[in-house]
Amino acid sequence: MKKIIFLLVLFLSVNLSAQEFGFGCLLDSALYANSPTAAPLMRGDYDNLPASASLKDFTPTPGNQGSTSTCAGWAAAYAGRTILEALRNKWARETTDGNAFSPSFVYNQIRTGNGCNGGTSLIDALDVLKNQGGVKLNEFAFECERQVTKDDIMRAINYRIIEYRDILSGQSVSKTKLVKKSLAEKRPVIIAIDCPGSFLKADELLNADSSEYKFWGRGHGITVIGYDDNKFGGAFELMNSWGTMWGNKGFTWIKYSDFDYFCLLAFELIDKSIPDSERIDLSGSMTFTENTGEVMASKFNGEYFVMDKPYTSGTLFELRISNDEPAYVYAFSSDLSCKTYKIFPFNSRMVAYLPYSQNNVAIPDEDSYNMLDETTGKSYYCFLYSNEKLDIDSVMIEVEKAEGSFWERVKSVLKDKIVDKQNIEYKYTDKIVFNGKNMGKSVIPVLIEINHIQ
Repeated sequence: MKKIIFLLVLFLSVNLSAQEFGFGCLLDSALYANSPTAAPLMRGDYDNLPASASLKDFTPTPGNQGSTSTCAGWAAAYAGRTILEALRNKWARETTDGNAFSPSFVYNQIRTGNGCNGGTSLIDALDVLKNQGGVKLNEFAFECERQVTKDDIMRAINYRIIEYRDILSGQSVSKTKLVKKSLAEKRPVIIAIDCPGSFLKADELLNADSSEYKFWGRGHGITVIGYDDNKFGGAFELMNSWGTMWGNKGFTWIKYSDFDYFCLLAFELIDKSIPDSERIDLSGSMTFTENTGEVMASKFNGEYFVMDKPYTSGTLFELRISNDEPAYVYAFSSDLSCKTYKIFPFNSRMVAYLPYSQNNVAIPDEDSYNMLDETTGKSYYCFLYSNEKLDIDSVMIEVEKAEGSFWERVKSVLKDKIVDKQNIEYKYTDKIVFNGKNMGKSVIPVLIEINHIQ
Protein backbone atom coordinates (compact mmCIF):
# COMPACT_ATOMS: atom_id res chain seq x y z
CA MET A 1 0.00 0.00 0.00
CA LYS A 2 2.85 2.35 0.80
CA LYS A 3 4.34 1.75 -2.66
CA ILE A 4 1.02 2.55 -4.31
CA ILE A 5 0.68 5.78 -2.35
CA PHE A 6 4.26 6.76 -3.22
CA LEU A 7 3.69 6.19 -6.95
CA LEU A 8 0.44 8.15 -6.84
CA VAL A 9 2.14 11.10 -5.14
CA LEU A 10 4.98 10.98 -7.66
CA PHE A 11 2.54 10.88 -10.58
CA LEU A 12 0.61 13.85 -9.22
CA SER A 13 3.77 15.88 -8.61
CA VAL A 14 4.95 15.40 -12.20
CA ASN A 15 1.58 16.45 -13.58
CA LEU A 16 1.32 19.42 -11.25
CA SER A 17 4.78 20.63 -12.30
CA ALA A 18 3.77 20.33 -15.95
CA GLN A 19 0.67 22.40 -15.24
CA GLU A 20 2.82 25.22 -13.90
CA PHE A 21 4.14 25.83 -17.39
CA GLY A 22 2.02 27.45 -20.06
CA PHE A 23 2.34 26.88 -23.79
CA GLY A 24 -0.01 28.49 -26.29
CA CYS A 25 1.59 28.43 -29.76
CA LEU A 26 -0.78 27.13 -32.42
CA LEU A 27 0.90 24.72 -34.85
CA ASP A 28 -1.78 24.36 -37.55
CA SER A 29 0.12 24.74 -40.84
CA ALA A 30 -2.84 26.54 -42.42
CA LEU A 31 -2.22 29.48 -40.08
CA TYR A 32 1.25 29.95 -41.57
CA ALA A 33 0.41 29.31 -45.23
CA ASN A 34 0.82 32.98 -46.16
CA SER A 35 3.68 33.91 -43.85
CA PRO A 36 6.39 36.11 -45.43
CA THR A 37 9.38 34.07 -46.53
CA ALA A 38 13.10 34.74 -46.89
CA ALA A 39 14.77 34.73 -50.28
CA PRO A 40 16.97 31.65 -50.69
CA LEU A 41 20.60 32.71 -50.61
CA MET A 42 23.30 30.88 -52.49
CA ARG A 43 24.62 27.83 -50.70
CA GLY A 44 28.05 29.41 -50.24
CA ASP A 45 26.50 32.11 -48.04
CA TYR A 46 26.05 29.47 -45.35
CA ASP A 47 29.63 28.22 -45.47
CA ASN A 48 32.33 29.50 -43.14
CA LEU A 49 29.91 30.68 -40.46
CA PRO A 50 31.61 31.45 -37.13
CA ALA A 51 31.83 28.52 -34.72
CA SER A 52 29.60 30.36 -32.26
CA ALA A 53 27.42 33.44 -31.94
CA SER A 54 25.37 34.81 -29.06
CA LEU A 55 22.84 37.54 -28.35
CA LYS A 56 22.66 36.64 -24.66
CA ASP A 57 24.29 39.90 -23.55
CA PHE A 58 21.29 41.74 -25.03
CA THR A 59 18.49 39.63 -23.55
CA PRO A 60 16.29 40.72 -20.67
CA THR A 61 16.06 38.47 -17.62
CA PRO A 62 13.74 35.62 -18.67
CA GLY A 63 10.15 36.35 -17.65
CA ASN A 64 7.42 33.99 -16.53
CA GLN A 65 4.16 33.44 -18.41
CA GLY A 66 2.93 31.15 -15.65
CA SER A 67 0.23 28.73 -16.74
CA THR A 68 -1.11 31.14 -19.39
CA SER A 69 -1.06 30.59 -23.16
CA THR A 70 0.83 33.81 -23.90
CA CYS A 71 4.13 32.38 -25.17
CA ALA A 72 3.85 34.08 -28.59
CA GLY A 73 3.81 37.50 -26.92
CA TRP A 74 6.71 36.61 -24.65
CA ALA A 75 8.87 35.18 -27.44
CA ALA A 76 8.16 37.88 -30.02
CA ALA A 77 7.92 41.03 -27.89
CA TYR A 78 9.54 40.47 -24.49
CA ALA A 79 12.47 38.49 -25.91
CA GLY A 80 12.83 39.21 -29.64
CA ARG A 81 11.84 42.88 -29.82
CA THR A 82 13.75 43.70 -26.64
CA ILE A 83 16.91 42.08 -28.00
CA LEU A 84 16.75 44.23 -31.15
CA GLU A 85 16.38 47.40 -29.09
CA ALA A 86 19.20 46.43 -26.72
CA LEU A 87 21.46 45.71 -29.69
CA ARG A 88 20.67 49.08 -31.25
CA ASN A 89 21.40 50.95 -28.03
CA LYS A 90 24.16 48.65 -26.70
CA TRP A 91 22.42 48.35 -23.35
CA ALA A 92 23.69 46.42 -20.34
CA ARG A 93 21.33 43.86 -18.75
CA GLU A 94 19.99 46.23 -16.08
CA THR A 95 19.01 48.83 -18.69
CA THR A 96 17.59 46.13 -20.94
CA ASP A 97 15.38 44.85 -18.10
CA GLY A 98 14.03 48.36 -17.56
CA ASN A 99 13.18 48.71 -21.24
CA ALA A 100 11.79 45.26 -22.03
CA PHE A 101 8.71 45.11 -24.25
CA SER A 102 5.30 43.98 -23.07
CA PRO A 103 4.02 40.52 -24.04
CA SER A 104 0.48 41.57 -23.14
CA PHE A 105 0.39 44.50 -25.59
CA VAL A 106 0.87 41.91 -28.33
CA TYR A 107 -1.06 38.95 -26.93
CA ASN A 108 -4.11 40.93 -25.79
CA GLN A 109 -4.70 42.06 -29.38
CA ILE A 110 -4.48 38.65 -31.02
CA ARG A 111 -6.21 36.35 -28.51
CA THR A 112 -9.47 34.80 -29.62
CA GLY A 113 -11.34 35.37 -26.35
CA ASN A 114 -10.93 37.00 -22.98
CA GLY A 115 -8.19 36.19 -20.51
CA CYS A 116 -4.94 34.43 -21.31
CA ASN A 117 -6.00 30.86 -21.97
CA GLY A 118 -6.31 30.85 -25.76
CA GLY A 119 -3.43 29.90 -28.03
CA THR A 120 -2.23 32.15 -30.86
CA SER A 121 -0.03 31.85 -33.93
CA LEU A 122 3.45 33.32 -34.04
CA ILE A 123 2.73 35.32 -37.18
CA ASP A 124 -0.19 37.09 -35.52
CA ALA A 125 2.22 38.24 -32.81
CA LEU A 126 4.86 39.23 -35.34
CA ASP A 127 2.31 41.15 -37.40
CA VAL A 128 1.62 43.33 -34.36
CA LEU A 129 5.34 44.12 -34.05
CA LYS A 130 5.56 44.97 -37.75
CA ASN A 131 2.33 46.90 -38.21
CA GLN A 132 1.92 48.52 -34.79
CA GLY A 133 5.18 48.16 -32.87
CA GLY A 134 5.66 47.52 -29.18
CA VAL A 135 5.03 49.10 -25.80
CA LYS A 136 7.41 48.81 -22.87
CA LEU A 137 6.50 46.46 -20.04
CA ASN A 138 6.73 49.31 -17.54
CA GLU A 139 3.91 51.01 -19.48
CA PHE A 140 1.82 47.92 -20.23
CA ALA A 141 2.20 45.27 -17.54
CA PHE A 142 1.63 41.54 -17.98
CA GLU A 143 -2.14 41.67 -17.42
CA CYS A 144 -4.68 39.36 -18.98
CA GLU A 145 -7.68 41.68 -18.79
CA ARG A 146 -6.14 44.95 -19.91
CA GLN A 147 -7.41 46.45 -23.16
CA VAL A 148 -5.14 48.20 -25.65
CA THR A 149 -5.96 51.92 -25.98
CA LYS A 150 -5.29 54.55 -28.64
CA ASP A 151 -2.55 55.95 -26.42
CA ASP A 152 -0.88 52.53 -26.34
CA ILE A 153 -1.06 52.33 -30.13
CA MET A 154 0.57 55.75 -30.45
CA ARG A 155 3.38 54.80 -28.07
CA ALA A 156 4.04 51.62 -30.04
CA ILE A 157 4.64 53.26 -33.43
CA ASN A 158 8.28 54.15 -32.83
CA TYR A 159 9.12 50.53 -32.10
CA ARG A 160 7.85 48.83 -35.23
CA ILE A 161 10.14 46.27 -36.83
CA ILE A 162 10.47 46.67 -40.58
CA GLU A 163 10.12 42.98 -41.49
CA TYR A 164 9.98 39.43 -40.22
CA ARG A 165 10.65 36.36 -42.35
CA ASP A 166 9.99 32.64 -42.26
CA ILE A 167 13.55 31.44 -42.79
CA LEU A 168 12.74 27.74 -43.29
CA SER A 169 10.08 27.57 -46.04
CA GLY A 170 11.27 26.82 -49.55
CA GLN A 171 14.92 26.46 -48.57
CA SER A 172 17.34 23.76 -49.70
CA VAL A 173 19.82 24.46 -46.88
CA SER A 174 19.56 22.63 -43.55
CA LYS A 175 17.44 24.07 -40.75
CA THR A 176 20.51 24.33 -38.52
CA LYS A 177 22.51 26.37 -41.05
CA LEU A 178 19.61 28.75 -41.70
CA VAL A 179 19.14 29.57 -38.02
CA LYS A 180 22.89 29.84 -37.43
CA LYS A 181 23.14 32.34 -40.29
CA SER A 182 20.47 34.56 -38.73
CA LEU A 183 22.17 34.50 -35.35
CA ALA A 184 25.59 35.17 -36.86
CA GLU A 185 24.02 38.26 -38.46
CA LYS A 186 22.69 39.34 -35.03
CA ARG A 187 19.03 38.56 -35.77
CA PRO A 188 17.01 36.88 -33.00
CA VAL A 189 14.96 33.92 -34.21
CA ILE A 190 11.47 33.22 -32.89
CA ILE A 191 10.55 29.56 -33.21
CA ALA A 192 7.62 27.24 -32.65
CA ILE A 193 8.56 23.93 -31.08
CA ASP A 194 6.53 20.86 -30.28
CA CYS A 195 7.54 20.31 -26.65
CA PRO A 196 8.54 16.79 -25.63
CA GLY A 197 8.22 15.75 -22.01
CA SER A 198 11.93 16.26 -21.40
CA PHE A 199 11.59 19.96 -22.20
CA LEU A 200 9.59 20.49 -19.02
CA LYS A 201 12.50 19.39 -16.87
CA ALA A 202 15.39 20.70 -18.96
CA ASP A 203 18.35 22.16 -17.09
CA GLU A 204 21.46 23.40 -18.89
CA LEU A 205 20.64 21.01 -21.74
CA LEU A 206 17.41 19.56 -23.10
CA ASN A 207 18.03 15.82 -22.83
CA ALA A 208 15.61 14.33 -25.35
CA ASP A 209 15.89 10.71 -26.41
CA SER A 210 14.77 8.96 -29.58
CA SER A 211 11.56 7.71 -27.97
CA GLU A 212 10.39 11.34 -27.81
CA TYR A 213 10.68 11.83 -31.58
CA LYS A 214 6.95 11.94 -32.16
CA PHE A 215 4.18 14.53 -32.36
CA TRP A 216 3.24 15.92 -28.95
CA GLY A 217 0.74 18.59 -29.98
CA ARG A 218 2.24 20.93 -27.40
CA GLY A 219 3.19 24.07 -29.34
CA HIS A 220 5.41 26.61 -27.63
CA GLY A 221 6.87 29.89 -28.84
CA ILE A 222 10.44 30.46 -27.74
CA THR A 223 13.47 32.53 -28.79
CA VAL A 224 16.80 31.29 -30.13
CA ILE A 225 19.59 33.55 -28.89
CA GLY A 226 22.81 31.78 -29.85
CA TYR A 227 24.66 28.71 -31.02
CA ASP A 228 27.95 26.97 -30.38
CA ASP A 229 29.36 24.21 -32.60
CA ASN A 230 31.59 23.00 -29.78
CA LYS A 231 29.02 22.82 -26.98
CA PHE A 232 27.28 19.46 -26.49
CA GLY A 233 28.49 18.47 -29.96
CA GLY A 234 26.76 21.50 -31.48
CA ALA A 235 23.75 23.23 -29.93
CA PHE A 236 21.47 26.27 -29.93
CA GLU A 237 20.76 28.31 -26.80
CA LEU A 238 17.10 29.07 -26.10
CA MET A 239 15.50 31.78 -23.96
CA ASN A 240 12.22 30.59 -22.46
CA SER A 241 9.33 32.35 -20.70
CA TRP A 242 8.96 30.02 -17.71
CA GLY A 243 10.93 32.11 -15.24
CA THR A 244 14.47 31.79 -13.94
CA MET A 245 13.77 28.63 -11.91
CA TRP A 246 13.38 26.64 -15.14
CA GLY A 247 16.40 25.39 -17.07
CA ASN A 248 19.60 27.29 -16.36
CA LYS A 249 18.19 30.57 -15.02
CA GLY A 250 15.56 30.61 -17.76
CA PHE A 251 17.81 29.44 -20.60
CA THR A 252 18.70 26.03 -21.97
CA TRP A 253 20.67 24.45 -24.80
CA ILE A 254 19.29 22.06 -27.40
CA LYS A 255 21.45 19.85 -29.62
CA TYR A 256 21.27 20.51 -33.35
CA SER A 257 19.78 17.06 -33.99
CA ASP A 258 16.98 17.62 -31.46
CA PHE A 259 16.41 21.14 -32.76
CA ASP A 260 15.99 19.86 -36.31
CA TYR A 261 13.21 17.57 -35.12
CA PHE A 262 11.30 19.64 -32.57
CA CYS A 263 11.57 23.07 -34.24
CA LEU A 264 8.66 23.35 -36.66
CA LEU A 265 8.76 27.05 -37.59
CA ALA A 266 11.40 29.77 -37.40
CA PHE A 267 11.03 33.51 -37.97
CA GLU A 268 13.79 36.09 -38.14
CA LEU A 269 13.13 39.59 -36.76
CA ILE A 270 14.51 42.52 -38.76
CA ASP A 271 14.98 45.99 -37.35
CA LYS A 272 15.88 49.03 -39.45
CA SER A 273 19.59 49.50 -40.00
CA ILE A 274 21.52 51.81 -37.72
CA PRO A 275 22.62 54.90 -39.71
CA ASP A 276 26.38 55.25 -40.13
CA SER A 277 27.70 58.42 -41.75
CA GLU A 278 31.01 56.70 -42.48
CA ARG A 279 29.47 53.96 -44.63
CA ILE A 280 27.83 53.95 -48.03
CA ASP A 281 24.07 53.48 -47.95
CA LEU A 282 23.53 51.13 -50.87
CA SER A 283 25.92 48.90 -52.78
CA GLY A 284 25.75 45.71 -54.74
CA SER A 285 26.66 43.81 -57.87
CA MET A 286 25.26 41.53 -60.53
CA THR A 287 26.83 38.94 -62.82
CA PHE A 288 25.53 37.51 -66.09
CA THR A 289 27.29 34.29 -67.16
CA GLU A 290 26.51 32.10 -70.18
CA ASN A 291 25.95 28.39 -69.60
CA THR A 292 29.34 27.89 -71.28
CA GLY A 293 30.96 29.71 -68.36
CA GLU A 294 31.75 32.84 -70.36
CA VAL A 295 30.96 36.08 -68.53
CA MET A 296 28.58 38.40 -70.40
CA ALA A 297 30.62 41.59 -70.16
CA SER A 298 29.17 45.10 -70.40
CA LYS A 299 30.16 48.76 -70.32
CA PHE A 300 28.61 51.72 -68.52
CA ASN A 301 27.51 54.43 -70.97
CA GLY A 302 27.02 57.15 -68.38
CA GLU A 303 23.40 56.18 -67.68
CA TYR A 304 23.16 52.39 -67.78
CA PHE A 305 25.09 49.26 -68.80
CA VAL A 306 25.12 47.83 -72.33
CA MET A 307 26.32 44.30 -73.09
CA ASP A 308 29.51 44.25 -75.19
CA LYS A 309 28.12 41.85 -77.78
CA PRO A 310 24.70 40.73 -79.04
CA TYR A 311 23.08 37.50 -77.88
CA THR A 312 20.70 35.22 -79.74
CA SER A 313 17.29 33.93 -78.76
CA GLY A 314 17.67 30.78 -76.70
CA THR A 315 20.88 31.93 -75.01
CA LEU A 316 21.09 30.32 -71.58
CA PHE A 317 22.69 32.29 -68.77
CA GLU A 318 23.08 32.47 -65.01
CA LEU A 319 22.12 35.63 -63.16
CA ARG A 320 23.55 36.37 -59.73
CA ILE A 321 22.75 39.46 -57.68
CA SER A 322 24.34 40.67 -54.46
CA ASN A 323 23.95 43.50 -52.00
CA ASP A 324 26.66 44.58 -49.61
CA GLU A 325 24.41 46.70 -47.40
CA PRO A 326 20.90 45.83 -46.17
CA ALA A 327 18.36 46.88 -48.80
CA TYR A 328 15.06 46.17 -50.46
CA VAL A 329 15.95 44.62 -53.81
CA TYR A 330 13.64 44.34 -56.82
CA ALA A 331 14.27 43.15 -60.37
CA PHE A 332 12.21 42.99 -63.55
CA SER A 333 12.87 42.52 -67.24
CA SER A 334 11.40 44.01 -70.40
CA ASP A 335 11.92 44.40 -74.14
CA LEU A 336 10.86 46.75 -76.94
CA SER A 337 7.22 45.79 -76.34
CA CYS A 338 7.62 47.53 -72.94
CA LYS A 339 5.82 44.67 -71.20
CA THR A 340 7.47 44.04 -67.80
CA TYR A 341 8.15 40.73 -66.04
CA LYS A 342 9.04 40.51 -62.36
CA ILE A 343 12.04 38.31 -61.64
CA PHE A 344 12.68 39.21 -57.99
CA PRO A 345 11.15 38.71 -55.46
CA PHE A 346 10.09 35.35 -56.86
CA ASN A 347 6.55 35.46 -55.46
CA SER A 348 4.19 37.62 -53.41
CA ARG A 349 5.19 35.98 -50.10
CA MET A 350 8.91 36.55 -50.50
CA VAL A 351 10.31 39.51 -48.57
CA ALA A 352 12.28 41.86 -50.83
CA TYR A 353 14.43 43.07 -47.95
CA LEU A 354 17.85 41.41 -47.86
CA PRO A 355 19.09 42.28 -44.36
CA TYR A 356 22.53 40.74 -44.02
CA SER A 357 25.93 42.37 -44.41
CA GLN A 358 26.13 40.49 -47.70
CA ASN A 359 23.45 38.57 -49.56
CA ASN A 360 23.97 36.53 -52.73
CA VAL A 361 20.91 35.40 -54.67
CA ALA A 362 20.74 33.27 -57.82
CA ILE A 363 17.88 34.06 -60.19
CA PRO A 364 15.88 31.86 -60.50
CA ASP A 365 18.12 29.48 -58.46
CA GLU A 366 21.61 27.98 -58.45
CA ASP A 367 20.60 24.96 -60.50
CA SER A 368 18.66 26.70 -63.29
CA TYR A 369 19.36 29.02 -66.23
CA ASN A 370 17.57 32.02 -67.65
CA MET A 371 16.87 32.04 -71.39
CA LEU A 372 16.44 34.86 -73.90
CA ASP A 373 13.02 34.44 -75.50
CA GLU A 374 12.01 34.84 -79.15
CA THR A 375 11.37 38.60 -78.96
CA THR A 376 14.36 40.18 -80.69
CA GLY A 377 15.56 43.78 -80.59
CA LYS A 378 16.49 44.98 -77.12
CA SER A 379 16.13 43.12 -73.84
CA TYR A 380 16.36 44.96 -70.53
CA TYR A 381 17.03 43.95 -66.97
CA CYS A 382 16.26 46.53 -64.30
CA PHE A 383 17.40 46.22 -60.68
CA LEU A 384 16.19 48.58 -57.96
CA TYR A 385 18.08 48.79 -54.67
CA SER A 386 16.10 50.79 -52.15
CA ASN A 387 16.18 51.91 -48.53
CA GLU A 388 12.40 51.91 -48.46
CA LYS A 389 9.79 49.38 -49.43
CA LEU A 390 8.40 49.83 -52.95
CA ASP A 391 5.14 48.67 -54.46
CA ILE A 392 7.01 46.95 -57.26
CA ASP A 393 3.86 45.77 -59.07
CA SER A 394 2.64 49.37 -59.32
CA VAL A 395 6.10 50.53 -60.43
CA MET A 396 6.09 47.98 -63.25
CA ILE A 397 2.61 48.99 -64.39
CA GLU A 398 3.60 52.65 -64.44
CA VAL A 399 6.76 51.84 -66.42
CA GLU A 400 4.63 50.09 -69.03
CA LYS A 401 2.33 53.12 -69.31
CA ALA A 402 5.10 55.73 -69.42
CA GLU A 403 6.65 57.12 -72.61
CA GLY A 404 10.17 57.26 -74.01
CA SER A 405 13.03 54.76 -73.91
CA PHE A 406 13.00 52.09 -71.24
CA TRP A 407 15.55 54.02 -69.17
CA GLU A 408 13.48 57.20 -69.50
CA ARG A 409 10.37 55.31 -68.39
CA VAL A 410 12.09 53.98 -65.26
CA LYS A 411 13.40 57.44 -64.36
CA SER A 412 10.05 59.13 -64.90
CA VAL A 413 8.22 56.64 -62.67
CA LEU A 414 10.69 56.74 -59.77
CA LYS A 415 11.32 60.49 -60.13
CA ASP A 416 12.43 62.03 -56.85
CA LYS A 417 13.23 58.67 -55.26
CA ILE A 418 16.32 58.11 -57.42
CA VAL A 419 19.62 58.96 -55.76
CA ASP A 420 21.34 61.86 -57.50
CA LYS A 421 23.75 60.72 -60.20
CA GLN A 422 26.76 62.43 -58.62
CA ASN A 423 26.25 60.35 -55.47
CA ILE A 424 26.42 56.98 -57.28
CA GLU A 425 29.47 55.19 -58.63
CA TYR A 426 28.81 52.63 -61.38
CA LYS A 427 31.59 50.48 -62.82
CA TYR A 428 32.32 47.18 -64.51
CA THR A 429 35.18 44.93 -63.46
CA ASP A 430 34.40 41.25 -63.92
CA LYS A 431 30.85 42.10 -62.89
CA ILE A 432 28.50 45.08 -62.68
CA VAL A 433 29.16 47.01 -59.47
CA PHE A 434 27.65 50.09 -57.87
CA ASN A 435 27.66 51.98 -54.60
CA GLY A 436 26.15 55.23 -53.44
CA LYS A 437 25.16 57.63 -50.68
CA ASN A 438 21.46 58.38 -50.54
CA MET A 439 21.63 62.01 -49.38
CA GLY A 440 17.88 62.08 -48.72
CA LYS A 441 16.87 59.87 -51.66
CA SER A 442 16.10 56.15 -51.53
CA VAL A 443 16.56 54.21 -54.80
CA ILE A 444 19.56 53.29 -56.95
CA PRO A 445 18.50 51.82 -60.31
CA VAL A 446 20.80 49.56 -62.31
CA LEU A 447 19.75 48.92 -65.92
CA ILE A 448 21.33 46.44 -68.34
CA GLU A 449 20.58 46.49 -72.07
CA ILE A 450 21.15 43.43 -74.27
CA ASN A 451 21.21 43.57 -78.07
CA HIS A 452 18.97 40.58 -78.73
CA ILE A 453 19.24 38.97 -82.18
CA GLN A 454 17.60 35.95 -83.85
